[in-house]
Amino acid sequence: WIWGFPGGIWGILTPRCPQADIYRADFEAERAAREQLHGQREALQEELNQLRLRLSGDGARARLEEMRNRHSEPPPAPAAAGGFGGLLPPPEEGPDLCCPKCQYKAPDMDTLQIHVMDCIK
Repeated sequence: WIWGFPGGIWGILTPRCPQADIYRADFEAERAAREQLHGQREALQEELNQLRLRLSGDGARARLEEMRNRHSEPPPAPAAAGGFGGLLPPPEEGPDLCCPKCQYKAPDMDTLQIHVMDCIK
Protein backbone atom coordinates (compact mmCIF):
# COMPACT_ATOMS: atom_id res chain seq x y z
CA TRP A 1 0.00 0.00 0.00
CA ILE A 2 1.68 3.12 -1.21
CA TRP A 3 -0.22 6.41 -0.76
CA GLY A 4 -3.30 4.47 0.29
CA PHE A 5 -3.70 2.65 -3.03
CA PRO A 6 -3.22 -1.09 -3.42
CA GLY A 7 -0.30 -1.61 -5.76
CA GLY A 8 0.75 2.01 -5.38
CA ILE A 9 0.03 4.82 -7.81
CA TRP A 10 0.85 2.54 -10.74
CA GLY A 11 -2.17 0.45 -9.90
CA ILE A 12 -4.29 3.42 -10.97
CA LEU A 13 -2.23 4.89 -13.82
CA THR A 14 -1.87 2.17 -16.39
CA PRO A 15 -0.07 2.87 -19.66
CA ARG A 16 -3.35 3.09 -21.66
CA CYS A 17 -6.31 3.78 -19.43
CA PRO A 18 -9.62 3.15 -21.27
CA GLN A 19 -11.21 6.12 -19.51
CA ALA A 20 -8.45 8.42 -20.83
CA ASP A 21 -9.09 7.13 -24.35
CA ILE A 22 -12.78 7.99 -23.98
CA TYR A 23 -11.99 11.51 -22.72
CA ARG A 24 -9.49 12.04 -25.53
CA ALA A 25 -11.96 10.90 -28.21
CA ASP A 26 -14.63 13.19 -26.73
CA PHE A 27 -12.20 16.12 -26.67
CA GLU A 28 -11.18 15.55 -30.29
CA ALA A 29 -14.83 15.32 -31.39
CA GLU A 30 -15.63 18.60 -29.62
CA ARG A 31 -12.60 20.27 -31.18
CA ALA A 32 -13.63 19.11 -34.66
CA ALA A 33 -17.18 20.38 -34.08
CA ARG A 34 -15.86 23.77 -32.89
CA GLU A 35 -13.59 24.06 -35.93
CA GLN A 36 -16.48 23.18 -38.24
CA LEU A 37 -18.76 25.76 -36.60
CA HIS A 38 -16.02 28.36 -36.82
CA GLY A 39 -15.65 27.65 -40.55
CA GLN A 40 -19.40 27.94 -41.07
CA ARG A 41 -19.46 31.21 -39.12
CA GLU A 42 -16.66 32.66 -41.25
CA ALA A 43 -18.45 31.59 -44.45
CA LEU A 44 -21.70 33.19 -43.28
CA GLN A 45 -19.88 36.38 -42.28
CA GLU A 46 -18.30 36.57 -45.74
CA GLU A 47 -21.70 36.00 -47.38
CA LEU A 48 -23.21 38.75 -45.20
CA ASN A 49 -20.44 41.15 -46.22
CA GLN A 50 -21.04 40.36 -49.91
CA LEU A 51 -24.79 40.93 -49.53
CA ARG A 52 -24.18 44.24 -47.78
CA LEU A 53 -21.93 45.34 -50.64
CA ARG A 54 -24.58 44.34 -53.17
CA LEU A 55 -27.30 46.18 -51.28
CA SER A 56 -25.21 49.33 -51.02
CA GLY A 57 -24.92 49.36 -54.84
CA ASP A 58 -27.21 50.90 -57.44
CA GLY A 59 -29.96 48.30 -57.04
CA ALA A 60 -30.65 49.36 -53.47
CA ARG A 61 -30.75 53.01 -54.49
CA ALA A 62 -33.29 52.25 -57.21
CA ARG A 63 -35.50 50.31 -54.76
CA LEU A 64 -35.25 53.13 -52.23
CA GLU A 65 -36.22 55.70 -54.87
CA GLU A 66 -39.15 53.50 -55.91
CA MET A 67 -40.37 53.33 -52.31
CA ARG A 68 -40.02 57.10 -51.94
CA ASN A 69 -42.02 57.66 -55.12
CA ARG A 70 -44.65 55.21 -53.95
CA HIS A 71 -45.45 57.42 -50.97
CA SER A 72 -45.56 60.68 -52.92
CA GLU A 73 -48.51 62.08 -54.85
CA PRO A 74 -48.86 60.57 -58.34
CA PRO A 75 -48.12 63.00 -61.22
CA PRO A 76 -51.18 64.34 -63.05
CA ALA A 77 -52.12 62.39 -66.17
CA PRO A 78 -51.55 64.27 -69.45
CA ALA A 79 -54.73 65.38 -71.23
CA ALA A 80 -55.58 63.33 -74.30
CA ALA A 81 -55.92 65.25 -77.54
CA GLY A 82 -59.07 64.82 -79.62
CA GLY A 83 -61.97 62.68 -78.55
CA PHE A 84 -64.68 64.52 -76.65
CA GLY A 85 -63.07 67.95 -76.66
CA GLY A 86 -60.10 66.71 -74.64
CA LEU A 87 -62.29 66.00 -71.61
CA LEU A 88 -61.65 62.82 -69.73
CA PRO A 89 -64.22 61.23 -67.49
CA PRO A 90 -63.44 61.84 -63.83
CA PRO A 91 -61.34 59.02 -62.38
CA GLU A 92 -63.23 56.62 -60.21
CA GLU A 93 -62.20 57.14 -56.64
CA GLY A 94 -61.49 54.04 -54.61
CA PRO A 95 -62.14 53.69 -50.91
CA ASP A 96 -60.89 56.47 -48.68
CA LEU A 97 -57.46 55.25 -47.55
CA CYS A 98 -57.07 57.54 -44.59
CA CYS A 99 -55.46 57.01 -41.18
CA PRO A 100 -58.18 57.15 -38.51
CA LYS A 101 -55.83 58.84 -36.04
CA CYS A 102 -53.95 61.50 -38.04
CA GLN A 103 -55.91 61.54 -41.34
CA TYR A 104 -52.83 60.64 -43.43
CA LYS A 105 -53.99 59.75 -46.97
CA ALA A 106 -52.21 56.62 -48.15
CA PRO A 107 -51.83 55.65 -51.83
CA ASP A 108 -52.71 52.00 -51.17
CA MET A 109 -53.92 49.62 -48.48
CA ASP A 110 -50.48 48.17 -47.70
CA THR A 111 -49.01 51.61 -47.08
CA LEU A 112 -51.99 52.53 -44.91
CA GLN A 113 -51.66 49.39 -42.80
CA ILE A 114 -47.95 50.01 -42.21
CA HIS A 115 -48.61 53.65 -41.35
CA VAL A 116 -51.44 52.84 -38.93
CA MET A 117 -49.31 50.30 -37.06
CA ASP A 118 -46.62 52.96 -36.58
CA CYS A 119 -49.08 55.77 -35.88
CA ILE A 120 -50.96 54.04 -33.06
CA LYS A 121 -47.79 53.19 -31.13
